[in-house]
Amino acid sequence: MADRVLRVLFGWEFGAGLGHLTRFRPIAERLVEAGAEVVLALQEIDRAGPFLEASGVASRPGFRVIQAPRWSISSDPKLRKIPTHIFADVLRLIGYGDTAALAHRVVAWEDLIAVVRPDVVVGDFSPTLNLAARGRVPRIVIGNGYTIPPAGRAMPPIRPWQAEVHDFSKQNEKALLDTVNRVTAARGEPTVPYLADILHGDETFVFSLPLVDPYAKHRPAPTLPPFNMPRGITPQPWDTREPDSVFLYLPRNHAQTRTALDALAAAKVAGRAYIGDLPPAAAKDLARPGLTMHGEPQDFAQVMPSVRLVIHHGGLSTAVAALMAGTPQLILPWNLEHLVTARGVETTGAAAVAPAEGLDAPKLVQAIRRLLSDRDRAAKAQAAAVALNLGDPEAGIAAVVQRIQHLAWR
Repeated sequence: MADRVLRVLFGWEFGAGLGHLTRFRPIAERLVEAGAEVVLALQEIDRAGPFLEASGVASRPGFRVIQAPRWSISSDPKLRKIPTHIFADVLRLIGYGDTAALAHRVVAWEDLIAVVRPDVVVGDFSPTLNLAARGRVPRIVIGNGYTIPPAGRAMPPIRPWQAEVHDFSKQNEKALLDTVNRVTAARGEPTVPYLADILHGDETFVFSLPLVDPYAKHRPAPTLPPFNMPRGITPQPWDTREPDSVFLYLPRNHAQTRTALDALAAAKVAGRAYIGDLPPAAAKDLARPGLTMHGEPQDFAQVMPSVRLVIHHGGLSTAVAALMAGTPQLILPWNLEHLVTARGVETTGAAAVAPAEGLDAPKLVQAIRRLLSDRDRAAKAQAAAVALNLGDPEAGIAAVVQRIQHLAWR
């Protein structure tokens, strides 16, 4: 292999957030800088901007962007009400109980591997890529705590505060493992001992903080410090911040976005808001008197240390940024992963977590006014900023790059 260029296939199969790509980017860029070729198979091509030329009409040198095999995942909001207590419940919702659908996508990934001919594959929340590459190409898995439950055992609860696994979750895990092994048997391949194993590679790197890792107490080895977190955020003294200042950041499709904007306007505070993925035409509809609406993402390093309250949905990067800023948080979780993050941050005393049901604008107004006057919580938020340790971001990137090179050239 010494006479040709290292080629690495990155695969992103599931997950709606940008965290998957922000983990890929620094690793892929280091590889390209070292002379490697990187092919990115992405479930959402519209998110490929970091790997394209500024004009968007071509890939950046050293990168190739292609469409990953996709799943037909229902957008029915009722699915959010189906209980998900272990990660098998999550996989069931996104289609892993369908033997034919899984078999077709294993073949699609296998054919993609045959065309790309990578020396190593790197997957982030890509269990089908892991299955297709097993025994064919060295596999590295990266990801956060939520998407990588410990291998070699039955799945523990996602909620760290939940002690027992419900029978229906155990049944889901068994059914999905049976589905996976029907596919592997039909292909003449060894069975998979545990369902969690399909979320791991030959080597697996979990980047998370113990504070927000759902499986922290079950992991046989410590996680690595996340390298795709905000940096350079310095907390400011409380009395230097603008009185009654609030920054709100929620996704457009969050069920409580309109309610939160109404509450922020009704609270008559110095409110600023950014709504993610909001089309320009919709901004006027969401505008509220006395509320500054931003059309572009805001620099967390500037906005968060300058306000006295951050309202958000529980995204990990946002929660960590607010912790670094020493700013109290009001978290409106959007999904189970966000709830786990919210509950973890809540243990520092720096955050309050809103209930999923029964929340209306008047209740939110009361919560906003209460948090803005809560000096004790403000002090705890400042203390949490001092205690937070994100580790060395370069160490995790270097570790993955070194293992990719080692597996490719061994």
